Amino acid sequence: MQNRGYTIPELIIVIVVIGIFSFLLINKTSYAFASTDDVAKETEKMILIKTSTAYGNSILDQVKEEEQYITGKDLVDAGFLVDEDNKYSNIKLKISYNDATDSVNVEILG
Repeated sequence: MQNRGYTIPELIIVIVVIGIFSFLLINKTSYAFASTDDVAKETEKMILIKTSTAYGNSILDQVKEEEQYITGKDLVDAGFLVDEDNKYSNIKLKISYNDATDSVNVEILG
């Protein structure tokens, strides 16, 4: 007796298994790309906070007297941030002084 190939139920099972593996693979990789975007946003946020804190420490006397509102463009103009593609230019920040911790606080407003 000759074997003429696979039966239809066998082919359907193989297609279903391949479909399940494909779904799982696509699902896992989409989470990986989403988490990469989250990491990039957190990194950009930390860059803004650190450069704003450094800027606030450089003008500490003014910050102690009154909280300062700045933009990303102000950080670029002061030489604390490089922004070649103008990504940070319109972001607004509030720099304030905390007497209890003797430190500069930064809040990203938008």
